[in-house]
Amino acid sequence: MPDLTDEDIQTLARAAGVTIPQDLVAEVGYSLNGVLEALDNIDIPGLDEIEPLPIIRPAPSTGEA
Repeated sequence: MPDLTDEDIQTLARAAGVTIPQDLVAEVGYSLNGVLEALDNIDIPGLDEIEPLPIIRPAPSTGEA
């Protein structure tokens, strides 16, 4: 997987509602690309054969009784 560019990182941050100051984008990119590289090296035999479970989140409480 190619490294994320500064533009990729800023786009992902905006999509997540996060603001990264311009002077920290390179540092965040270095860390994020390192994590992605480490995750890419994880190989669990048979993992591709397992169907993912849906994520079901409880509805937010309305405060009504």
